[in-house]
Amino acid sequence: MGDVKNAMYKALTKRSAKSEDRSAAVRAGQLIKRFGGSVAEAAKAVGRSTKTLKAWAEGKTSPRADSNDALNRANKEALIPQGRKERLLRSANDQHMELQDDGQTWRIQRPAGVSKPSGGLVLHANIRVSDETRARKVNLGEWLSEGHMEDLLQAFMDGDEEGMRGIFVEGLENYYDQAELEDVISVQFSPLDYGGDE
Repeated sequence: MGDVKNAMYKALTKRSAKSEDRSAAVRAGQLIKRFGGSVAEAAKAVGRSTKTLKAWAEGKTSPRADSNDALNRANKEALIPQGRKERLLRSANDQHMELQDDGQTWRIQRPAGVSKPSGGLVLHANIRVSDETRARKVNLGEWLSEGHMEDLLQAFMDGDEEGMRGIFVEGLENYYDQAELEDVISVQFSPLDYGGDE
């Protein structure tokens, strides 16, 4: 079974989250490579001096917790192409969501002639609905807002697994009357498209 961090890491970077478990020397070296061998550019991405990054890459020193987080964040930033970030951000749309009279639940008012949009954020997870838990693929794209996608990307960059899980739970609460998110298997996304000009 997978978890949110692994599923999001694979969806956004096309790599395994295990790379964050490697030594600081390996991760610093990888970051330098990702910047074409420029220690200065890699150090700038981490927000530390070239001397510090070089010392990490050579295994002479290890980063403190906050510096370790900054190193992981810089590697994630370097691994995610801008186009992939933009596709994630466009994989949700609150344009057709309307708040119900109770002020708490949402409904979707799709454009005339559209039964379901194509694309969107698809969550593949073990989800409990009523008393049955099973693997389900749920397109949460139209049940989440663009703001949710920004928060999801931010939570991923920050390594905030609970933040990522919370966003998926919010989408599921809109999609199902009652659902419980268990293990996340995978996440896929593409721009949400209702057809026609929006």
